[in-house]
Amino acid sequence: MARVKKAARKLYPQNQEHGGPLLEGQGPALETKTYAKKRVKYHVKSLREIKRAQKIVGLLIPRLPFMRVVKEISANLCSLMKSNSFVNVKWQT
Repeated sequence: MARVKKAARKLYPQNQEHGGPLLEGQGPALETKTYAKKRVKYHVKSLREIKRAQKIVGLLIPRLPFMRVVKEISANLCSLMKSNSFVNVKWQT
């Protein structure tokens, strides 16, 4: 069975220049749909801003000096309370 050649598809409608506007009798114009941007919920936006700020901004007080101050304050509280439950506190750094 022999192949049948198909006619080439015309790129432009009749009587229209390349890139020119369509006239009334030449067919429907292409309609472009524009979609509104999807709104981001407020809490999602604020959480994203907080995460970005946490990545950018460093600690205001360096970690080890802060831990020393916390240990000192807790030791003072332990001595005031005279309780054995606070004496065996293990600190994680």
